Amino acid sequence: MRLVIETAFALSVALLDDDRIVAEEHREVGRGHAEALMPAVAAVVGNSRVTEIVVDIGPGSFTGLRIGIAAARALGLAWGVPVTGVGSLSLIAAAAFAADPSLAAVTAVADAGRGQVYWQSFDRDFAETGEAAAGTPETIALPPSTTCAGPGAALIPGARCLDLSPPRAASLRNLPRSAWSLPPVPLYLRAPDAVAA
Repeated sequence: MRLVIETAFALSVALLDDDRIVAEEHREVGRGHAEALMPAVAAVVGNSRVTEIVVDIGPGSFTGLRIGIAAARALGLAWGVPVTGVGSLSLIAAAAFAADPSLAAVTAVADAGRGQVYWQSFDRDFAETGEAAAGTPETIALPPSTTCAGPGAALIPGARCLDLSPPRAASLRNLPRSAWSLPPVPLYLRAPDAVAA
């Protein structure tokens, strides 16, 4: 059984048996990841035996990423199972391709706050057509015939938007293993909003 944790933009936990969703909890929370994550994991896992953990490494909320990755590593040590990472933009693209199989390309976009967005483009085989980046919506160079998806897609001027939802842990079932074999370390594309006084 594969446990998937997503805390970059939501509180999303899923237990997968290959591509079958065994259990899932998904909700949007502004704050409170630290208090809510472990009860959500316990509810989703139940008495199942987890054999691997995949955690969203970002880009996304700095606090959310730290909480999710720390929890995944701790559980991996406690259970003696491997922990790998998946990008939040990959999860968004996976959901978009699953929702519309006719799409040739997807640009996953997430609101980064302060007038910026994170984005990355993918083709149907989930080959990255560019690295994940951060910037203002006007700086995105959209590939031809792409559709934007994700919680920041509506910010892109003139873009065709498919789905505005945050990433779901369960979308991992629509990704090839190569997309979720990354090191479980946070992917920060810009400096944190909070700074030391």
